Amino acid sequence: MESNAIKKSSKPGMGLFTSIVICILVLLIGVAGMVVLIQLKKPPAEAQNSERSLRVEAIKVKKEDVQVFITGYGEVKALTVVPIASEVSGRIVNIHPRLKIGEIIPKGEILFKIDPKDYLTTLKTNRKRLEILKRSHELAKREYQRVLALFKKDNVVALSRLEAAENNMLKAADLENQIIQVLETAENNLERCEVRAPFNARIKSVSLEKDQYVTPGQNVVTLADDSVLEIHVPIDSRDARKWLLFNADESNENTTWFSNLKQVPCKIRWTEKNNGQTWEGLLHRIIKFDQQTRTLIVAVRVDAEIALKKNPQSMPLVEGMFCSVKIAGKTLHDVFQLPRQAVSFENTVHISVKGRLKTVPVDVVRVDGENAYVESGINNGDMVITTRLIDPLENTLLKLQP
Repeated sequence: MESNAIKKSSKPGMGLFTSIVICILVLLIGVAGMVVLIQLKKPPAEAQNSERSLRVEAIKVKKEDVQVFITGYGEVKALTVVPIASEVSGRIVNIHPRLKIGEIIPKGEILFKIDPKDYLTTLKTNRKRLEILKRSHELAKREYQRVLALFKKDNVVALSRLEAAENNMLKAADLENQIIQVLETAENNLERCEVRAPFNARIKSVSLEKDQYVTPGQNVVTLADDSVLEIHVPIDSRDARKWLLFNADESNENTTWFSNLKQVPCKIRWTEKNNGQTWEGLLHRIIKFDQQTRTLIVAVRVDAEIALKKNPQSMPLVEGMFCSVKIAGKTLHDVFQLPRQAVSFENTVHISVKGRLKTVPVDVVRVDGENAYVESGINNGDMVITTRLIDPLENTLLKLQP
């Protein structure tokens, strides 16, 4: 009985010991596994803390001579626009079949015709009167000569009779001259009944119908000559003063009002067509100086026929087009031509010096469209950054792209 009691009391102690041993073994196995896993794991590569570079575009600059172009805008207009008015009164009996707006009528063709019946009647009547008056003049002249001969021969006739004969002769001559003048006027009026195109004319406006009665001075048709076109271009007075070319001909006595302006070539481009088509023009004269806008109005002339011959397949330059005009000016010597975005508003540029950014001030002599021209501040061979940068850090590491 006692031994059974001892056995029963020893079993719980043995179970606890066994549990502890098992836990220790599990922990040891786990620690051993962890050590093995730690040994198998490779340490991460050390990150290198390097400086980041700024990717920019740059160009190598070189001094060159650049011709300046003054750019302005203006509307194309026909140089010659003529309003046609009737010189005689009468009824319209005939009109050119193509007398419509936009049509081209060749030089010399009849635009419209006025009824000539009244002028034909006047011409016929006065021709008959002229024949009679010539005969009267001849008789009066013979009478005067006869009386003059009698007067000189022993004063057979009185002086009063001689004077009367002379007066009759002068009256007949005066009437003859009057009829001759009437005939000339009638012939002119007869010619004026047919109104012809004075040049190869484009019809701009028409206010004329058949059987309409017209009076002298009444404008009925407006014609335009498109063979010579002009563009009136306003340019800044400062650009005109600095860059326009003038002849240095001292033999020209007329030194007033831009008389020595050089007629230089111009490039004309229609602002609504971007396919690169251009026309050639010539700077012709200076029209006026506008005091309010401080601009100089210049006239650029274009020979439309020559322009069309050079580009027969292209669209012609016509009246009404709004165009940009580039006028050739003086030449800039030894300057750097840079893209406009490469120069800041403070007239500074960013250059690459040993792969790092440096900001330098420059002397800008002209800005023209997308280009800026720099006279000093940078040197031949410098790499100028063309990427637009906003407040970049000085000495930033750069990665250049051409």
